[in-house]
Amino acid sequence: MSETFRQIVHLLMGVIGAAVILSLDDRGAFIFVSAALVAQFLVCDAITRGYDIPVLSRVMDESERNEKVPLKGGIAYAAGALFCLAVFSREYTAVGLVTVGVLDSVSTLVGLRFGRHVVRGKKSLEGTVAGIIAAALALSLLIPWWAAAVVAAVGGIIEAYFPLDDNVAVQVGACVTLAAVGVGVGFV
Repeated sequence: MSETFRQIVHLLMGVIGAAVILSLDDRGAFIFVSAALVAQFLVCDAITRGYDIPVLSRVMDESERNEKVPLKGGIAYAAGALFCLAVFSREYTAVGLVTVGVLDSVSTLVGLRFGRHVVRGKKSLEGTVAGIIAAALALSLLIPWWAAAVVAAVGGIIEAYFPLDDNVAVQVGACVTLAAVGVGVGFV
């Protein structure tokens, strides 16, 4: 498994997922995320039963960590997005996806290369700060810069300190933070 390839997939899941959701209406976004969740669950089930899925099995060999549950990260991404769609809106869900995709990928890659000061476990201060900056820059294309900075900072804290799956927690945290700071659906 290549961690760089894995993080590129992670980044693309967030950014492309957000772009697709923003291009659809509410019902279309719900169907898209639900279909992604069901498809990933079925692929996970097939792999755990020993089936080889052409092309996909090879991509997963390169992008998945050696976990007991294949596609755990993707399933968590889709579950978090589905929750955000149900509670917030497509726009907020897109912010959540961009936040987790950019923040987690950049913080991991920078942390592995330059991380010297441990925050918690394998999380480094250098990676966390880089992830927050990158997420704030990406989010400033969707929401006002000050809201992007706040959402990215909260996401970075969640990513660094929350002990459970950050693929869900960062998305939900981003949406809750965005609602708390009062940024409306109109965006930039």
